[in-house]
Amino acid sequence: MTNLTFRELYERELHKPTPAADFVARVAAATKRQQNTVRMWLSGRQKPDDLARSIIAELLGADPDGLFPEEQQHV
Repeated sequence: MTNLTFRELYERELHKPTPAADFVARVAAATKRQQNTVRMWLSGRQKPDDLARSIIAELLGADPDGLFPEEQQHV
């Protein structure tokens, strides 16, 4: 049994990363970019370069063309 209060247990949960935040952190670490940069890629405000795209694809076990289809349309 825990000696923490109901509120303390709740507040402890607030500090845990969400699955989305964990995803951003993993991509940022793998590409050696800032988490804010990854968020800009996700929002479409910036686009990852070829190296970052290949690293992301390898990390996620996916085809880079499938992950970033809009990149192929502009080529």
